[in-house]
Amino acid sequence: MMLLSIVIPTYNSSKFIDQTILAIDKFALDFEHKIEIVLVDDGSRDQTFIRSCEIANQCKINISIIQLFRNRGQFHALMAGLRHAKGDFIVTLDDDLEYLPSQIPTLLKCYEESESQVDVVIGVTNKRRRNPIRKFGTWLTNWMNSIMFGKPRNLQSGSFRLMTKDFNNRLIEHQTSNPIAGPLIYKTTQRIKNTIIVPNKGLRSSNYSFFKLISTFIRNIQNFSDFPLRYITVFGLVTATLAFASALFIVFQYFTGIPYPIRAAGWASTMVSIFFFSGAMMASIGLLGQYIFRIIEEVSQSPNYQIREVYVHKKEKS
Repeated sequence: MMLLSIVIPTYNSSKFIDQTILAIDKFALDFEHKIEIVLVDDGSRDQTFIRSCEIANQCKINISIIQLFRNRGQFHALMAGLRHAKGDFIVTLDDDLEYLPSQIPTLLKCYEESESQVDVVIGVTNKRRRNPIRKFGTWLTNWMNSIMFGKPRNLQSGSFRLMTKDFNNRLIEHQTSNPIAGPLIYKTTQRIKNTIIVPNKGLRSSNYSFFKLISTFIRNIQNFSDFPLRYITVFGLVTATLAFASALFIVFQYFTGIPYPIRAAGWASTMVSIFFFSGAMMASIGLLGQYIFRIIEEVSQSPNYQIREVYVHKKEKS
């Protein structure tokens, strides 16, 4: 019998976190495999940690509750949970029950049908109940992930995931100070598959506004890709090449007068110089930026999170 770890990052959820924990505990009663919960309180300002510990004592499954010193963001909390997960498979789940535990077998079935040829299964829905602005932010992030990390265009992202233990061990090796789950997954493996699941209403509205999605999108670029730098370099080289070609044409025009004679003294040399050196400067900045990007990748050793307390509830042996 295998062990399944359910990792849940949470923040200021004292009003409903008991429903989430008890729903998983109830699901575990009839589930064919063992389940543990790894709940990470991301520096909540309410009684989330205390309430979670109280509810854990009523449960029949093993539960680890990790409290971070301060709010670092969902992805930092998620990495803390992944590093504490002991399961053969790890499921990441939001704290608001937008996706019910009863959908977990769907993820497992997709993995089994792939004959163990995938590392990650991501649950997605046919219809997303989101406003147009939120949909645009999600589309933009997915589009950039496809360009930067080679993610297939038809592959959708999501927070409800099933990951193998081996893949999770590779994922937590990343030591970046600004972890973002999607880019790290796409950077680690291409063996990812989507499966259709049925969403729930959820216990609260999403914490992700359009501007927060844009902020995440920018951090994706800054922390995990030299995509802008590469294109700046290419654009600079193209500009310099066109300037060189223009110089040849202007010299030809100066001596032949074709298609018309040059009458403004100094115009030719000025324009060629501006184009050439502008392109050369952009190419140089792009190359320099790529070196800086590599240095940042190597020296980013800031801690993802700092743990204040860990509460462990173990089920009683019968």
